Amino acid sequence: MAKHPPITLAPFFQPGDEGAAEQRMYVAGFADEAGEAWGTLIPLDAEMVEHAILGQQTFTVWCNSDGRIQSQPTSDSVFEDLLEKDQLKETPLDELVAEAIEQGKNEPNDDILDMFETLHERLVRAQGMVADEIARRRR
Repeated sequence: MAKHPPITLAPFFQPGDEGAAEQRMYVAGFADEAGEAWGTLIPLDAEMVEHAILGQQTFTVWCNSDGRIQSQPTSDSVFEDLLEKDQLKETPLDELVAEAIEQGKNEPNDDILDMFETLHERLVRAQGMVADEIARRRR
């Protein structure tokens, strides 16, 4: 009886549709050294997978010096991986403010006016801090 060389299988996990902007399904299974899948592929609902993965991750918010805001996972390796894959989108601060105003336009004044006043106070404080830093660097 001839001996066959051993086949090494490695687990894999990948998007079900690599080209889709938003995943609806992921698949998991085993692949050989050439990347060929072996056996049954396990379909996994994207929402369930993302909740399981992201539920274990903490995010903070980062403001770049030019006013672009982006989320930032607390794990450096996850941050670097997401950044490399261009999966951490940045939004300019003024666009975030415009969106906040747009979302609150139809709210009654009793519900939203205090919030807009707080937003204004924070923006004025932030503007002052930026002006102070510019002045300090120009000295």
